[in-house]
Amino acid sequence: MNGTGWSRGLEVTGGGTGVVSHAGLVLLRGVADRTGLTGGLSEALASGRLVSHDRSRVLADLACAIADGAEVISDFRVMRDQRELLGPVASVPTAWRTLEEVASGGARTSRRVTAAVNAARRVAWAQAEARHGALPGVRVADKVLEQVTCIRLDATVIPAHSDKEGAQPNFKGFGHHPLLAYCDNSREPLAGILRPGSAGSNTAADHITLLDAAIAALPPKFRRRLMITCDGAGASHDLVKRLDALASRRGYQVTWSVGWELGEREKQAIALVPAPAWQIAVDGRGEVRERRSDAACADRQCGHRRCWVEEAHVTELTAILRDGRRDQLASWPRAMRVFARRERPHPGAQLTLFEAEDGWRYTLWATNLPAATRGWRGQVACIDAAHRVHARVEDGIKTGKQTGIGKLPSHSQAINSAWLGASLIAATLIAWLQLLALDGDLARAEPKTLRYRLLHAAARLVRGGRRRHLKIAATWPWTHAFVTAWARITALPQAP
Repeated sequence: MNGTGWSRGLEVTGGGTGVVSHAGLVLLRGVADRTGLTGGLSEALASGRLVSHDRSRVLADLACAIADGAEVISDFRVMRDQRELLGPVASVPTAWRTLEEVASGGARTSRRVTAAVNAARRVAWAQAEARHGALPGVRVADKVLEQVTCIRLDATVIPAHSDKEGAQPNFKGFGHHPLLAYCDNSREPLAGILRPGSAGSNTAADHITLLDAAIAALPPKFRRRLMITCDGAGASHDLVKRLDALASRRGYQVTWSVGWELGEREKQAIALVPAPAWQIAVDGRGEVRERRSDAACADRQCGHRRCWVEEAHVTELTAILRDGRRDQLASWPRAMRVFARRERPHPGAQLTLFEAEDGWRYTLWATNLPAATRGWRGQVACIDAAHRVHARVEDGIKTGKQTGIGKLPSHSQAINSAWLGASLIAATLIAWLQLLALDGDLARAEPKTLRYRLLHAAARLVRGGRRRHLKIAATWPWTHAFVTAWARITALPQAP
């Protein structure tokens, strides 16, 4: 068997015509145009100068290029190289000038660009409702919270390998420390703030600014019932006060949960919890978190209690901390409840002296979910699961780092902030494409998979009858998905 015979008789020439690479860019561009994003950016970036390329088209195309895998501004040429398919496209220097103009416009231009994106989001979500019947719910273990919009706040670190404005030493090295807000329902970014590397993880002012921007990014009808989560690093007294104020508004239902520090008072409270008060926790599938014991019998399907070891438990500490004789939470909102979770540490985990005493690793969080909540949502195990899935924001950040957030192109902080804005638009376009036009695995795929299967697909551009036909290879496994996605996008009503 000749393993190298594939190249026998193969000739490579440069005479091909009508060949298009990165054909999937038409899907991203189509979403940007149909949702009104391109038109909205045209108004946001309008100027009195005569320019050869509309800055809205350039910024929208830059976002498409980033979604397609561009990591630096020079990668923008991937759009220009598809001129036969996409028409006239700006040059790389024009893309640079566009970012410089957005940066020089300051807060005013940033607000106008944000308003254009938010207006397009209203159109995209309305079309998503028309297609699916409703916006996707929030998954909690094996349950789904319907008609609730979930916002998750988190910070991340962007490493810098050269001297850049705002790049400073931090707990993970050297770079920037942005704050990001994601919508768990649609898996899209809602807002972001590029901060210096030394910015604190629990800076209340930054978190409140980000939270307000994230809520403003939601279409008005989706602001009535909110679920807001933040990890322990970002939790602060002022943030909790802001969340409590939001939850106190008439006509609004806001449920929040934030990480909580394991301090001396919490350790004393945990020591007072009776053993029966610890309830077994559930995992992401809604199943109890337990494992087979070392002395278990041979039947792995048995129900013997001695054959199973419970690995995680949950309990509420509010009653102990708010003891009538000495309320240790008097300075916090009255509606706040504090919970604790204990779990067996994984091999190599570092425990505190308190945790090493009994071999459990403890995690605390606080929420305003009323104690009178009925059904599965009010069960302690589900309250724990609802906060623990805050970790899904890490998936959004990972996606963001694959769509431009992970690499900042300039020394200037202002230009890098503009790049961050374009990167957030890129991640948003991918989320809208999946929400409006894709099914199955493609609707949940990460950018790398989406690029291989759709965005980087090759095609042949054929002209005839005053029309252009983009022909994807019949043998490509995702040809049907590509064709269906384009049909769905072009069927969307054109936003004004």
